[in-house]
Amino acid sequence: MTGNTVVVGAGVVGLATAYRLARDGLAVTVVDAAHSGAGASVNNAGWVVPIMSTPVPAPGMLGQALRWMVRKDSPLYVRPSPRPEHVRFMVGMLRHSNAEDFHRGVEALVSLNERTLALFDDYGRDGVRFEDHRTGHLLVFHTRRTLDAYRADTALMQRIGHTAVPLSGDELRDLEPALGAHVQAGLRCPQERHVDPASLVRGLEQRCRELGVRFLHHSPVTDIRFRGPVATSILAGGEEVPGDLFVLAAGVHTGPLSRLAGFPLPIRPGKGYGFDDASGSVTLRHSVYLGEAKVAVTPLSDRLRFAGTMEFGSSDATVDPYRLRGIVRSAHEYLPGFPATAQPQGWTGLRPMTPDGLPVIGRLPGRDNVLVASGHGMLGVTLAPVTAEIISAQVAGGEQAAGIASIAHPFAPQRFASRRRRAVAGGRGGRRVLPVLAR
Repeated sequence: MTGNTVVVGAGVVGLATAYRLARDGLAVTVVDAAHSGAGASVNNAGWVVPIMSTPVPAPGMLGQALRWMVRKDSPLYVRPSPRPEHVRFMVGMLRHSNAEDFHRGVEALVSLNERTLALFDDYGRDGVRFEDHRTGHLLVFHTRRTLDAYRADTALMQRIGHTAVPLSGDELRDLEPALGAHVQAGLRCPQERHVDPASLVRGLEQRCRELGVRFLHHSPVTDIRFRGPVATSILAGGEEVPGDLFVLAAGVHTGPLSRLAGFPLPIRPGKGYGFDDASGSVTLRHSVYLGEAKVAVTPLSDRLRFAGTMEFGSSDATVDPYRLRGIVRSAHEYLPGFPATAQPQGWTGLRPMTPDGLPVIGRLPGRDNVLVASGHGMLGVTLAPVTAEIISAQVAGGEQAAGIASIAHPFAPQRFASRRRRAVAGGRGGRRVLPVLAR
């Protein structure tokens, strides 16, 4: 085996990719500006939920966003900003908020999720240790109208075995007595799972180390060096790291990194909020989605995790108390045992979002040996293993790449190329990712 593969990003997607490539027999170095799992990879609900894999831009998003703009504690908030990149991104999301694009995106995500649960099972069999719960998932609603909308969105996932069984409010309370009387209806999704995301990150890093993966933490990438269309090294933390293959999997930081590589991608942060509660005021067996409030509640081994809201226009880790109080208020509305006066210690996570709501997976146009694995939004945990499988197949080339070509196509970075860039890429002879490392 010769050469070195450099994965930039030690979040859940980067670690899943490094693990998969190391299992393929490649020499892998993981580089990160902080440490493994910093930010959104651990600050999230921890759900493995193919049935909720839908793009954020959806029909009616514009009207809903305008109604919520007056509330700082709303599930979706767009912070006013004159920055051109922010305006372009929001305009792009609005352009994709139509039925045709939404259903095309759902179809693509259905295909992507076909092996999600099997790949998580493979993790366990291969010695990746993490906290894993298989009790299923409940979506609960105050009105049947909201339930009907979610049933329509989840229907396609039945094709790959992910079902959503409608239940009455009383049937839901039989499963979870903590739910309040205002819950009128819901969906039980028995195939869905949840994990402790911090334990998944730790487990992947440990297994990577066992496979010989090298880690360079606290090493921000400041340059990517090329010889023609071929990347030769990165400058990270003042150290030059050579490589034969580079994978940009740095979450919200992938946008600036792709700019260094000469093909800027429109990956922008969507800020989520959450907190953990170990008081025992509420106990749950299933992970529960508070439908109208868009809040996820996750029972972990020693605490409940609450996560929700989406905020655009903010790119730091500060906690807005209004948005945190909004989650507390919603928790009390659906789970009356949770105190409305709770003042938890909150956290935030910056989700890497794209204008069309789909991840970016594949070779960067015009660059022979630079791939991208980012833009997963709120589905990073769910889609990390299958993203790694796609990257692995594209690196291998040949029959493996051909076998996943139709599944991978909707997520290719090429979709963000301008007409001029497409012409340039086409003029290069339509280069694909080649197996650049000897196998």
